[in-house]
Amino acid sequence: MASNAISIDIGTSGIRAQLLDLDQHKVIRTCITSRNPIPGCNVMDHMSFAMQYGQELAHGILTDAVKKLIDELKPESLKRISVCGNPIQLSLFEGIDIRDLAYAGENKLKDENITPIDRKAHVIDGGFLGFEGVDVIIPPAVRHEIGADALAMMLNSGFLDDDMCMVTDYGTNAEMALKVGNNIYTGSAAAGPAMEGQQIKNGMIAGPGALSDLVRTPMGWQSKILNDSLVPEDGPVINLRSDITRNTGVSPEGITGTGVVALVFACLQDGRVEDAKIINDPVSITRSIRFSTDDFREAGKALGAIRAGHLTLMLVAGVDPADIRKMYMAGASGTYVDPVKAKAVGLVPPECTDVVQVGNTSLELAKKLAFEPEYNAELEAMRQKLLTNHIMFASSDIFRDLYTYEFGYWNDGMPLNRYRRGLERYGVEGYLDRTTDTSITRVCETDIRDIGESLRILDLSPSMSSAWSCSRCLKCVKGCPEKALSFDGDRFRIRTGYCLGISCQRCEENCPEKKFDYSSFNLD
Repeated sequence: MASNAISIDIGTSGIRAQLLDLDQHKVIRTCITSRNPIPGCNVMDHMSFAMQYGQELAHGILTDAVKKLIDELKPESLKRISVCGNPIQLSLFEGIDIRDLAYAGENKLKDENITPIDRKAHVIDGGFLGFEGVDVIIPPAVRHEIGADALAMMLNSGFLDDDMCMVTDYGTNAEMALKVGNNIYTGSAAAGPAMEGQQIKNGMIAGPGALSDLVRTPMGWQSKILNDSLVPEDGPVINLRSDITRNTGVSPEGITGTGVVALVFACLQDGRVEDAKIINDPVSITRSIRFSTDDFREAGKALGAIRAGHLTLMLVAGVDPADIRKMYMAGASGTYVDPVKAKAVGLVPPECTDVVQVGNTSLELAKKLAFEPEYNAELEAMRQKLLTNHIMFASSDIFRDLYTYEFGYWNDGMPLNRYRRGLERYGVEGYLDRTTDTSITRVCETDIRDIGESLRILDLSPSMSSAWSCSRCLKCVKGCPEKALSFDGDRFRIRTGYCLGISCQRCEENCPEKKFDYSSFNLD
């Protein structure tokens, strides 16, 4: 019987896990979830949900999904589990306090009598997952707000061996770092779910059937659809000027985050956007797959947050953006996106001449720890030497100012000239208009470098339920924008992964009797 390990990347938009053969040092198979099971669209939503409705509930939701994922991978003789992710996700997974992550500033922590947790490298018993005696390996955070996923991003990309460069993990919670000499500046932008193909009407994660890119041809834009091995194949050809689609090749099932970037780029290139609106809304890809003004604006929130984050790091570091010539792109979106299009819409600083696409670095770190558990001690020693300057974008005046301009441009139709004038006072006039040629290096063809024998995408959202006496008008159910809430004649039920959490709460707002009580829901 083969000795097995499980490596897991807990991302804000979903969980990726692999079954490993420890004897042959190889990946057997891969399973990923279509979404993170905790209610909310981003990591801040997940943290707020846990703070408001209970960290124990959030822990239970997350571990329930992880247990099911491990069961689906069917390990024969499980020796260890390794996990990587940002500090909030790993803390919720492990069931440790997140209040030190929720509050910024030492005075606030003292007022609330909160002692920051040292999130160092450690090993815990897997009993809380139903695997007593199995080691669960937790890698260290660089600092309490800079997680193991950011460490993985810097380590597994080549960033730390370079200079005057940036690295970004393009996802719902976009971690980024800037290296200037021996100084490293880090930040994390709550970019929103569009970068992972979520909150887009026909969006989906990077999986089989996802539209991942568009390539210009004489006939129009040739769509690229991911196959079962996550390799792009030709799909329909879309002519944005004539609004005619030729349904050739593979038919898409949805649009992933990189496909969203490609559609934004193509619409801007072909003049389908005016005042932050799609002209002749929507763009039709097939009869059932479309891209609308609402989708364009949702994408703009993510694009704007990342561009504002990059520029904030450069301004805080006091460097000329023209001197930053190299970008390492990590994560699924960072792997599948066309860097030229990414640069054109603001995801890569305009004067970067070299782009390296490195795949899912977080899962790679988890896999290395599963094969070599002693590597965790090396990570701990490394993080103690790795000094970083972390910029909290939520409290940064520069970021707030820049993102206000970004939001105005992408969502309110603000003229770009107004944004240009705003940048003049930061001494970076012309930033939005600079262009350079781009040299592209792809370290791997797919974001998951080795899927093994098979890849499965699962919807493992647990269900929460509650019951109370009311008129059963069901306005709460009808008003749920994500159809996460249902009523079965006895109890109200919420599919946690579909629920927008505290950023929505229309269920409570729509209840005319004010009896809907979200806090009363418990895991089924």
